[in-house]
Amino acid sequence: MAAVEAATRLHFREVRAGSVVAVLGLPTLAEETSEAFEVGVDDLAGAAFDQLVLAFHSPDSDVDPSVARALAELAGDLAIGDRNTEVLIESTRRARSHHTSVRIDASGRARMRRIAQSAVIPSQQPNVLTGTLREADLDRHTARLHTPTGETVSVTFPPEMESQIHEAMRGLSNFQGVVTYNPATSLAKSVDVRAISSPESLILGGDDFWEPVPSVRELASEQGVGVPDLDQAALVTTQDERDELLAALADLTA
Repeated sequence: MAAVEAATRLHFREVRAGSVVAVLGLPTLAEETSEAFEVGVDDLAGAAFDQLVLAFHSPDSDVDPSVARALAELAGDLAIGDRNTEVLIESTRRARSHHTSVRIDASGRARMRRIAQSAVIPSQQPNVLTGTLREADLDRHTARLHTPTGETVSVTFPPEMESQIHEAMRGLSNFQGVVTYNPATSLAKSVDVRAISSPESLILGGDDFWEPVPSVRELASEQGVGVPDLDQAALVTTQDERDELLAALADLTA
């Protein structure tokens, strides 16, 4: 999660003379070393930037609503169409969409807001949530469900499920019912529980589980294949062969 968070942040580099031009840079998550192959590999931040640019050059139906929502919020934070006329985002990287710039003005801000709002999921729908129960109130038939991703969901249940709710307090469970979602974040807010079940888990039982695992040599002998010698390098190449490999990879990415 730290890498994902770092990849979504821009680093302020400098302010250039003339009109105020903020120069930002995509974060570098790993320093280049002399031992690394000189092969260009795209990173998470670059791929995210490509998605941002692509959103402005694609039909409305192809734009990810979450990307549109983020762009609309960015334009709102920068007061585009109010105090400021527009913001131009340019990049020197070669995007997959062949577009390297985004110009967000009042019409672009309105478009992104419209796309984000048109993709609102139904406020209620049947679903199954997984988590652990806390703060159960058997008199009011309410509880709080904590999901593995950290959200807290309000729970209501009928009186006849009191014993099941009490039993579910002991560990992780699946809660099936009518789930109400936050339209802005698409996260579950509450669930009216109708059934509770235990998550599927590894069954530690039976004679097969306790059978010893064959060694690599035994498996290789059964299948009639050789056993690799891990004490030696899997591939030995000369400098000329490495140069040819790098040249071939460069042609593929050109």
